[in-house]
Amino acid sequence: MNADECMETINLTSRTGDSYELPYAAARLAHVVRDANDENDDGEIDNPEDVQILKVESPCLEKVVEFLIHYHSEPLTEIKTPLDDNTFEGNVKQEWYQNFLKGIDQPMLFDLVTAANFMAIQPLLDLTCLKVSCQLMGKSADEIRQILNIPKLTPEEEATARREHRWIFDD
Repeated sequence: MNADECMETINLTSRTGDSYELPYAAARLAHVVRDANDENDDGEIDNPEDVQILKVESPCLEKVVEFLIHYHSEPLTEIKTPLDDNTFEGNVKQEWYQNFLKGIDQPMLFDLVTAANFMAIQPLLDLTCLKVSCQLMGKSADEIRQILNIPKLTPEEEATARREHRWIFDD
């Protein structure tokens, strides 16, 4: 991309109508943005069009845009699997990315997972899924059920699950 293309901006508009401006070069990490704009084979575009992200609420889209802008200047180091550590900080060495998810509540974290998946932003999906998986490590089934907001099975449902999926239960 030449210098003019780096200056091209685009607006991403949330479900509630709030728009967030960012450089197109940063926004194109989201496949949904690339798909909405006709890039040539070199990834170049003449006039990027704004994109409505109707499945993402404003607070979440604001965080997504923050991620895209930062990622453009400092890409996230690939998260290796198998994981090196059982903690988020042990697997994500870059301080900005550690801090990006610090202090956000569970609903926002799950909204970010969903937005990253919908917008096809693989590095953000990897980062948010890692955060969730680290939160689940070492937890009991009841604790995981609570974190993931999964309702408790009725006795009948549990009996059916145990019968149909014996391999899951370690009894």
